[in-house]
Amino acid sequence: MEKELKTPERARAALEILAEKAPGGDYLSVSDIWEEARARVPLSPFETELNTKNKPRGETNWRFASSEFVESGWLQKNPSLAGEWSITPKGLAALGEYAGGELYREAQRIAAGSRDRRRNEIERALPERWVSDDNDQRRLLAAAELIVDEGLRKGLSAFAPGRELWTPQNIAALHARWADARKEEGKGFTANLETQFAEASDDLKLLMAEVLAFQLLPIARVMGHAKKRERIESVLQLMQHPVEIPRVFDTAFAGGAFNPGIGMQSHINHAITVILDVLLAWSRLSEDDQQLALEDPRRWRELVFVKDRGFPTQRYALLYLVHPGFFGPIVSPEHRELVRKAFIGEIGGQFSDDADADLQAIVIALQVKEGKPIDLYDPAFEARWKQTPAPTVDPQAPDSLLDDSEAGLIEPRGFAVGDVDVVDLAAATHLDKAWLTKLASALHRRGQVILYGPPGTGKTYLARALAERLAKPGSVIKRIQFHPSYTYEDFFAGYRPVTDAGGQLSFSLTRGPLREIADEARKNPDVPHVLMIDEINRANLSKVFGELYYLLEYRDDAIDVMYAGSGDDGGKSFSLPANVLLIGTMNTADRSIALLDSAMRRRFSFFELHPDVAPVAGILGRWALQHPQSLPIAELFDALNASIRDREDRIGPSHLLRREDLTMEDLHAVWEESILPLLEERHMGTGVNVHVKYGLTALLGSVASASDTSHLP
Repeated sequence: MEKELKTPERARAALEILAEKAPGGDYLSVSDIWEEARARVPLSPFETELNTKNKPRGETNWRFASSEFVESGWLQKNPSLAGEWSITPKGLAALGEYAGGELYREAQRIAAGSRDRRRNEIERALPERWVSDDNDQRRLLAAAELIVDEGLRKGLSAFAPGRELWTPQNIAALHARWADARKEEGKGFTANLETQFAEASDDLKLLMAEVLAFQLLPIARVMGHAKKRERIESVLQLMQHPVEIPRVFDTAFAGGAFNPGIGMQSHINHAITVILDVLLAWSRLSEDDQQLALEDPRRWRELVFVKDRGFPTQRYALLYLVHPGFFGPIVSPEHRELVRKAFIGEIGGQFSDDADADLQAIVIALQVKEGKPIDLYDPAFEARWKQTPAPTVDPQAPDSLLDDSEAGLIEPRGFAVGDVDVVDLAAATHLDKAWLTKLASALHRRGQVILYGPPGTGKTYLARALAERLAKPGSVIKRIQFHPSYTYEDFFAGYRPVTDAGGQLSFSLTRGPLREIADEARKNPDVPHVLMIDEINRANLSKVFGELYYLLEYRDDAIDVMYAGSGDDGGKSFSLPANVLLIGTMNTADRSIALLDSAMRRRFSFFELHPDVAPVAGILGRWALQHPQSLPIAELFDALNASIRDREDRIGPSHLLRREDLTMEDLHAVWEESILPLLEERHMGTGVNVHVKYGLTALLGSVASASDTSHLP
């Protein structure tokens, strides 16, 4: 088979599609772009072959090609990780300048040159300063540099080019407003901001947004892109004339440099106070002293620590953002000192009186030795410095001593029970608000619940309704269905057969829905990610979950998984993020499948949906109050279930929950197409004549007799 590749033509088609449909730079779905690009440039036989990722070779090559367009500045990928692309003004110009496949070749040339320059810059910097080749750090430092250059150096806005903003007058006014504003207990940061800045000028609101962006940029893991953007937008939308978040910041919000623990997120009021105190001190310096602070890391450090040493993680974050080559992305005082003690031998074994200078010298020595940038949190390095006896830390320093109105607001599950609008959920499901609150509380407390009951009781409908009301920007909701042949390999990860170009069969490690949603949850750790599992009891759960049982109960732990390479970061161990929520549904009438084993029962909270008990009992009566019915639907339903002896054979009300007024013809259709077939299956081999005992005519007669209803035929 000829190995024909049409990547250049198909890559060009992607830019052309974006230029045609969204020339203004709006994002379009990658899957939609791919389908149209494939239609314009059909796959060759060679490109249709599945590769080791279980995708057509042509699609994988096309997606890789997009990175050349990104590196060239012609294409943007949505930093929210939503799977969307947009074209840039440079990309529009390139389409007109380069014909045919020359477009892709030029992108490759530009991208290669850019990577070479970056590699050369890194190599030159290794013996001079703290270096990182991490993409997330490069992006956040590019955004931070914009604030330093435009804001601190020039007094201008980083969000609105040319707008005078970071002036001594505005900084002093912002500091005074923040210091004087009352932070109401029980109100979140955003709600308090709305009150504090209600009467402020647009300039002060914009300055506050840029200060907040400066604080959020380096935070990783505990806060994702969606939450960072939401916080900035909450301030910008208070402006009479809001401005857009620049893409350099929007892109940077998707990453970060360090996990600061809970302090910088939960004590955000205190964090902003620290930054504004530093900015106020900055604004009072002479221009010469300001210039010295931006050129000399030690002078900047004097300014940052001039008032006190409280909240050291926030202060070290400020040092890093302005002088990343000297201070680096380690903000924990304890970790900084542990590293210094563990690796002091790299610089002669002698401590100087400047711990930060020692730390930079150690990193430079390790970089030169390794011939590349190093990450002190890499397991090989971390194992060494974590064995060092812990240093004595200034008792004024730990963030755990801080206290303000945001303390305790971090939600590992990605939501608080109060976030669920149970009034709206009750209106949508016609279930009791108190019962729904218990359901939301159990999901928050345990991370996984099961809705169980006979068919037609609304289990799946409720699961979907709850998941939709949990969703926030950045959330992912997946729905799967278990069946008797479902396995661990289907659910988590396993090897799947693929064929190569020569038609040879091989096996590729493929990730299942739980593994995929765990990856998504780590990208946005502050919002919930919901995996709905229909018919959860139809599979062999011990076989499906395997060692993952343990993680349902101990989310913070990591365990070794069955297949090497299927763990976190392609490793052997895996941990289940706390913001992955499991909602299972279980049909108790299905006796062909054994009920859940004790290990699963112990790890899930169970909520019964049965027509005999609350919250399902009486639902048809509540429904009829909003959707009046000419026929006695609720009474008919009660009569039907009263005649069914086995409780698990009883019928759920969903068959009769119709918005329109049910006619007799409608009722006969429901009975003959849905209800009687269910009952026939349950009574097979019992000798019961289902059509006689549960027939609609007989039941209507019993209802009419009981209520003396004259309008029935």
